[in-house]
Amino acid sequence: MPERTEEEQLAALFAGKSIPEQKALLARLERAGAGLYRAWAAVENNEQTKAALLAAADREEENARVLEPD
Repeated sequence: MPERTEEEQLAALFAGKSIPEQKALLARLERAGAGLYRAWAAVENNEQTKAALLAAADREEENARVLEPD
């Protein structure tokens, strides 16, 4: 049996979950992504790249806020 692609593995995380559960999961993943961007920015020497990484982290946080209930 062939290994699942990364996309299939990611899709499997959402399988069988309700839409609210899917949103909550994706919000957690978005926040985890923001953390990664910030960690990379913390060790980045190029100021332009660092700023871009921090901006990307902010976008990930905004994506998470969109998915979270009020």
